[in-house]
Amino acid sequence: MNKFRFVLCLFCIGATHVLHAQTFKPVADQEKVLTELRKTSQATTSIQAAFTEEKFLAVLKEPERSSGLFYFQQKDKMRWEQKTPSKYVILINGDKLRIQEGGKEKNVGQAGRMASQIKELMIGLVNGDFQQNKAFSIACLGNEDQYQIVLTPINRRLKNIYSKITMVFPKSSLRVKELTFFEKGGDKSVMKFSSEKFNQSINDSLFQNL
Repeated sequence: MNKFRFVLCLFCIGATHVLHAQTFKPVADQEKVLTELRKTSQATTSIQAAFTEEKFLAVLKEPERSSGLFYFQQKDKMRWEQKTPSKYVILINGDKLRIQEGGKEKNVGQAGRMASQIKELMIGLVNGDFQQNKAFSIACLGNEDQYQIVLTPINRRLKNIYSKITMVFPKSSLRVKELTFFEKGGDKSVMKFSSEKFNQSINDSLFQNL
């Protein structure tokens, strides 16, 4: 797969166990839930975690699997480092987006506005700013143990990539555990986080050096 396409598919594109089929229903007070999630994200200055990802593609019988490490520093620094099956790094530091594949940096400058939207989305899903992202409509669902946020694109460019994005938050922590990205063509990508560490110091070089 073209690796810049991967960036678009990253949200086109965790936990230590697989979540079973879940039934979610609309919550009685959506604004209350969003406020709780917003408070938790605002109190989170940094995140370090392991991740797993499964990509379910119509052309393949089995999902493509990958894993690696994820770092976030409030408010706009992020490092996504895939370690298996191959090394691949996405680095966001302020307004800069950099990508490395096979030890070589890729040129993403030509992506222009679309790259900017993807970068904004990636950071927003982590720091809680997705609630202010006018490119999506938001629905909040819940069950006994979890909340599910459903983001439906209304922005024309993003509608051409995703049909929706879902985020699952355990009620006990209000921190995202699972992201599922549904592509317009029917494929989907499921990301899960584990071994999380919050509000601990992260070496700034991780956000500067590919």
